[in-house]
Amino acid sequence: MTPNVTCETGAVRKALHAVLVIALGAAFVVWVTTGPTPGITDAARPANVPDTDFTWHDVPMPDGASSLVGVVRAPDGAGRDRPAILLVTGTEGLNTDYPQFARELAAQGYDVAVGCWFRTEGATGAGTAGIACPRAPAFKGVTDAAVADLDALLQGTRRALGDPLTVALVGFSRGGGIAMLRASRGAPGPVVSISGMLEGTTAWGNLPDEVNVVDRAAGVRASVLLLHGEDDQLVPITQAEHMADALRAAGADVQTHWYPSGGHGLAQVPAIRADLVRRIADWLPTTVSPAASRRAAG
Repeated sequence: MTPNVTCETGAVRKALHAVLVIALGAAFVVWVTTGPTPGITDAARPANVPDTDFTWHDVPMPDGASSLVGVVRAPDGAGRDRPAILLVTGTEGLNTDYPQFARELAAQGYDVAVGCWFRTEGATGAGTAGIACPRAPAFKGVTDAAVADLDALLQGTRRALGDPLTVALVGFSRGGGIAMLRASRGAPGPVVSISGMLEGTTAWGNLPDEVNVVDRAAGVRASVLLLHGEDDQLVPITQAEHMADALRAAGADVQTHWYPSGGHGLAQVPAIRADLVRRIADWLPTTVSPAASRRAAG
């Protein structure tokens, strides 16, 4: 029987084509894995953050906006098998104390990011405190509209961090409020609220459409750590107490600690600041299941 050379040649060509497609696909996967992260670009270091331990990135935000994200890594790669952390700023916006707080958490073995969930203007030169984010979205306060901005910042931060298994949100004042509002929609990931604005108002008033997050506590599925000062004159501790009660009533995983002599700026008191860092560092591993820890380590 005479071999069908035409058919055999066609079969060989098909086989070679399949091999070529697989090889090109593998090459593409390698390029995506090792090449630039989509949507993330390198950013210039703010002039008033002189240390070079941070990497700085521009990340995309809704409606064509973009935000600045800085990342500091734990020493010796210790953060690889732990949740990463994103610090969510209060109403004052990103300033030079946030990178310093991030360093203190990184020293405890965590990869930590800082960023802007809203636009801030102002000087960023040496000797100034503010870090400007002129292309970020407009400030909306603790509102449903602002959750999309925090979601985008978190997505970009995950990319900048190398897509860790878990990113915890550590929010200060309105940052704690917006992190809890996001959690009330069922979003995963641990949340730490420090002096959080949780009932939609402060002693100085509120913005239009700001949300009483306590009323939505039943939607929270994330683990929560509430840290608040008993002498907070701007956001009374009753807001944190009400949130803790509502979370417990809903069966949520919540832990609390109140500082008897603490005002609103807990991180500005050295002894309290050290305790904040220690409590966050000790609490976060308890929020990750053993199976998730094994996946992260693997």
